[in-house]
Amino acid sequence: MDLDGTLVNSEWLAKEAYNFGFKEVLGRPLTVEEKEELVGKPIALFLSRFPDKSDLIKSHILHYYQENIYKVKLYDGIENMLESLLMKDYKLGIVTSQLKHFANSELENNKIHSYFQSVLTVEDCVESKPHPLPLIQAAKELNIDPKQCMYIGDQITDIQAAHASQMKSGAALWGEGMFEKLVIQEPNFVFNTPSELLELLNQKLENKW
Repeated sequence: MDLDGTLVNSEWLAKEAYNFGFKEVLGRPLTVEEKEELVGKPIALFLSRFPDKSDLIKSHILHYYQENIYKVKLYDGIENMLESLLMKDYKLGIVTSQLKHFANSELENNKIHSYFQSVLTVEDCVESKPHPLPLIQAAKELNIDPKQCMYIGDQITDIQAAHASQMKSGAALWGEGMFEKLVIQEPNFVFNTPSELLELLNQKLENKW
């Protein structure tokens, strides 16, 4: 699974943090195009366009995010979904473009870290989504064939990474995910709520798909 925008409602904070960093260093907020582009992208990759000021911008962004990370909460239905999946003996893992200390804080603050047997952040992988390697690495940690996995996320890069790794892909629309953008990537499944994911997997257990 993806983390930000899929399990936790954190994208608003990322945009606020970037706005803060841009205003402090560049004297301007993010443009509309920049706001759309930064979602789901590693911070170093996004800031690479500002080589002379990227470190300073990054320090302001990280400070703002750290000061407000306690406000990041789970989407409705997420904890129930995770509990139900574990009860059915599914192995759960996270692949995120988030920094490790922020990802751990979001998971621990919301008391869901223990649900996951693998958590891979941007520091754990030599490539980032949409490259398939992070998802393949997660499947290896879980000791599962990628073809037997489903990766669920809210961004185009999530669906692309799932396809590239030969996993089933699930588009999560309960958070930041936008149907008109994700459907173009032809996800295997589209979920409007976490409970719809549970319904699908219940059908799988009953051999209906």
